[in-house]
Amino acid sequence: MTAFCASYRNELIKLLRRKKYIVFLAIGVLICIIWAALGGAMSGFIGRMGHLTINLTPTPMGALSFFLQLLIPLLIFMGATDLITVEGAEGTMKGMICRPAERWKLYTGKLLAIMTYVAIYLACVFVVSAILSQVFGRPLGAGELFAAFAAYMLTIPPLAVLAAFAALVALMGRSGTLTMLLLIAAYLAMSVLPIIFPVLAQLLFTSYLGWHRLWIGALPQGARLVHIITILLGYGTVFFVAGSLIFERKEY
Repeated sequence: MTAFCASYRNELIKLLRRKKYIVFLAIGVLICIIWAALGGAMSGFIGRMGHLTINLTPTPMGALSFFLQLLIPLLIFMGATDLITVEGAEGTMKGMICRPAERWKLYTGKLLAIMTYVAIYLACVFVVSAILSQVFGRPLGAGELFAAFAAYMLTIPPLAVLAAFAALVALMGRSGTLTMLLLIAAYLAMSVLPIIFPVLAQLLFTSYLGWHRLWIGALPQGARLVHIITILLGYGTVFFVAGSLIFERKEY
């Protein structure tokens, strides 16, 4: 357990020491602030023109939907590429696998480091958007804030599956740039294909990144809920086990 905790801590420190991840975190906060400023200005303009009260300030739920489809998947792809593909290409992975820790612990530590950064990012977006909504928009009640917080927590499982997928692809890449392009292309394909072939919406795990919406209001039927959880668990298990086996046998 000590070796696993040390591996996880080292991977997280490496990730947070890269300036681009701090920059992207600041960009997320800045997007919320600019969104609130533009929303307040547009709301005031529309109100003067039509005597209507329209709130365009970002709420925690509105901000979640935006970041969940765009920035957060990109950050997951970046993390997997930097911690797996780039380190393998640069030769720094050789020193890591010589440490007194099983390879699967090192691999799991990398995934947990990526998900920890994602959790920090989501927490910052939630806090900033909640404050902006309280100050400049419609004040949210305790129940609404709790529901929004629960929605943010519910996004973790499908994002973890996406991280396991990204890590699996990153193990096969030899160039950081090509790995990022491949991950982005695969994500775009999995996002577009369900539009062309609706039947794929029930099969692809990326269709459930926004599954927190299912928990807002009435819960889905038990059979559908079991179906969704089974798909996420199945994809997550396959991606993680396949990645662990490849990482265990991969020569660096």
